[in-house]
Amino acid sequence: MQRTATKISLAALSALAVLASSNVIAAGSLAGQLNAQMTLQAGCIVSGAPGAGATGVNFGTLDFGTQPATFTGILAATSSGGAGGAGATQILCSPDVTSLSITVSGGNNAGQGGSVGIGSRAMKLGTSSYLPYEVYSDAGMTSAYPTSASAVGVTLPGTGVALPLPIYGRINKTSPAALVSGTYTDVLQVTLAW
Repeated sequence: MQRTATKISLAALSALAVLASSNVIAAGSLAGQLNAQMTLQAGCIVSGAPGAGATGVNFGTLDFGTQPATFTGILAATSSGGAGGAGATQILCSPDVTSLSITVSGGNNAGQGGSVGIGSRAMKLGTSSYLPYEVYSDAGMTSAYPTSASAVGVTLPGTGVALPLPIYGRINKTSPAALVSGTYTDVLQVTLAW
């Protein structure tokens, strides 16, 4: 029993020696500061997609719906589903973005389908069926985007306020001739610059 007490006493003394020696290590101290920083760039997002410098952004679809192949008249569409979201495609810019311009390409079939209707761009089905359409920078559809991919200025609504993507599509099919049935498509390259 005396041996066990001696072992416990030696263990206790060893622990005290370790604690005492650790106080010797902390005999001095250093104090100072650690800085934190982050740089934010001016930018815009499209329906939650990445902002500054991003490429391959999904600006959505101008979906004119489904019509009979014999339709004539005017159909309108606005961009929806941008960045994979639901609803109208929105743009939100940081408070220091004071000007914004949008460039819209002529698409893959510019100038085609003039015998069917009015429009400087055209959607295509197969190898030779075209449906012309136009894209505008205003909801009243009075200012068409040029097919030459020239930038058009956009008025920002205010700090922290989302703006519907100002690309409005219109089909004006004037020919009574029926078109080949199927899904007509085109791809427009869109660039926002600030």
